[in-house]
Amino acid sequence: MLQRIHRWIGVALTLWLVLATLSGVLLLWQDEYFGWRYPALPSQPQSLSPNAEVIEQIVSDTNGRVESIRPPTGSLPAYYAYFADGGVALFHPGTAARIAEWGVLDTLPAFLFELHAHLLLGKTGLNVVGIFACLLCVNLTLGLVLWNRRRNVYRVRYFLPKKPSRPLLLRAHAAQGFSLSVLLLFLALTGVTMAFSAPVYAGLNAIFGSADLLRPTVRKIDAESIDVNWPVVLSSISAEFPTGAPRELTLPKSEGEPLIVRLRNAGELHPNGRSYLVLNAGTGTVHERIDATKTGVGPTIGNAMYPIHSGKTGWPGHRLALSLLSMSLLFIAVSGSYLALSRK
Repeated sequence: MLQRIHRWIGVALTLWLVLATLSGVLLLWQDEYFGWRYPALPSQPQSLSPNAEVIEQIVSDTNGRVESIRPPTGSLPAYYAYFADGGVALFHPGTAARIAEWGVLDTLPAFLFELHAHLLLGKTGLNVVGIFACLLCVNLTLGLVLWNRRRNVYRVRYFLPKKPSRPLLLRAHAAQGFSLSVLLLFLALTGVTMAFSAPVYAGLNAIFGSADLLRPTVRKIDAESIDVNWPVVLSSISAEFPTGAPRELTLPKSEGEPLIVRLRNAGELHPNGRSYLVLNAGTGTVHERIDATKTGVGPTIGNAMYPIHSGKTGWPGHRLALSLLSMSLLFIAVSGSYLALSRK
């Protein structure tokens, strides 16, 4: 019975796994794609710190369409400007020249992300992906049980099939599944965590503890203008987080709204950080401050899921390891479905 359940869950998951695995591997190398696709980008920015003059020029040249701005990083030396209509533009970090602009699905990485995370179905697709990831966890566990029953036959030395014969494919399927089971399970669980982030994070925070304030709550301040005094704002950010790197600057849309800064503070694993500042855009006055390194064990565990899943921990071999692991997962899925469907 377990073998039959394992077999048909695997067949049902195969199509999704092919799409998710291939799109995920390509997304691991999207910064290199941008560097190849847009040769006008510098190989390295002169500075990773936000430049007030460059940001002012970007906001001016886009006629106030900008909703938020992301400063350059070492892997992608460009300013990202996000527009209210869902569009995105890349700007040169030194000259503020517009290098490219696209809509929601007009560029390959954006399309691949929507396919990988939402199956091109929006929020509904995110739930579907989460369910598929849960089924993958179940099937990997069933595979371990089945391997244990016949471990005298399915040896690890059969990891790579010498030829595409049915017995050798079966042995390689079992050997790779057993050898990489812990890593594959963890990869699937990080996907489940992001798909069902609200209940998972709530559970982690309840079990391991967390600070009361994790995300900005101040939405209205005493401000008469939405104009941003960028030199003053950037100076306030540097004073509050001397070792932090601003990762996203969300501009006020109407009078009385603050400017919200998302930062990666020293010690955070998340590439975009989970530290925040809520500022008066004109005066730089701080109205709310959240340091993610002091929010507790629960949020720290939850915030680690995305960088581990996406290969953005900063370890040089992380993306290569994930690529190889994903290729093995693809082989396990396809070979398992072939073996199930060709079974007499």
